[in-house]
Amino acid sequence: MLLIQAAADQPFAADKGQVTKAWQTLAETLMASDKFTRIVDAKKVQHRFGLLVDEHRKFDMASSRLSGVDEEETEKHMVLDDILSQLEDVKLLATAKQSATSEDKNTVEQDGVYVREMAMQTLKRRAEASKVGEVSKKKAASEGRRNSLLSTLEKEGERELALRDKELEFKRFKFESDLKQREYEREERKAEREHQLALARIESDKISTLLNAVLESRK
Repeated sequence: MLLIQAAADQPFAADKGQVTKAWQTLAETLMASDKFTRIVDAKKVQHRFGLLVDEHRKFDMASSRLSGVDEEETEKHMVLDDILSQLEDVKLLATAKQSATSEDKNTVEQDGVYVREMAMQTLKRRAEASKVGEVSKKKAASEGRRNSLLSTLEKEGERELALRDKELEFKRFKFESDLKQREYEREERKAEREHQLALARIESDKISTLLNAVLESRK
């Protein structure tokens, strides 16, 4: 019951600072059910969840079918398979957010350096121009060249920023595509597990029918 509720609520995907609250909510949901008879809190359910996940990471579904794991255990491992996939998605999303935040920060810092350099160059040129006692015509020509240079630098800066925006957009698109692919693969795995479970039930029913027939024949 803990695993099914955890897969539905996903407290492990809560935002930083809200994780304990999310697990406590799950604990209260469990205790509100008539089928759950234990007294638990956030710490207990989170610890139990971690143990089950760690145990499942070492579990081999193929060998379990050969060794005759019962239907209840098979369903438990199916839920744990989905949870492991969810945990991987949460980890991937956190890594992507951290990377995007770092890139945005670097972009802002680089843009700030670029703007400061342009300002310093402009001030330097103005200081040099003020020292030269040129006639109005030469001063106007110098001002025109300076404005032209500033315009060129501004356009270069705009192109650079546009390129960075496109790169960030591409990375976001790739990340979203990867998430969709993982969702598709998870659904495929789920369908396969349900198929295997159905086969296991059929096989179990056959064995049960056969045993009943043998017992009836001995009466």
